[in-house]
Amino acid sequence: MRSDWLTDPLFWVAALPALAASGLLARMVLSLFSCCAAFTLRGRPVQLRWWMIPATATACALLWGLAALFAVLDG
Repeated sequence: MRSDWLTDPLFWVAALPALAASGLLARMVLSLFSCCAAFTLRGRPVQLRWWMIPATATACALLWGLAALFAVLDG
């Protein structure tokens, strides 16, 4: 692992989708505490289904794992 992994563009190519998935996951979890368990995506309300949070959490973990792999193996 290099000391300048934070400035590596390849890391950010993997980390930005992971960051977006993390934000989406946080919005989904917080919407569970609202009255109708819906969140807005691009201005439209989306009703939560039972599979949405586990699928997003899995995708988020895979994307962060990929970003960590790029940071560790690059160099």
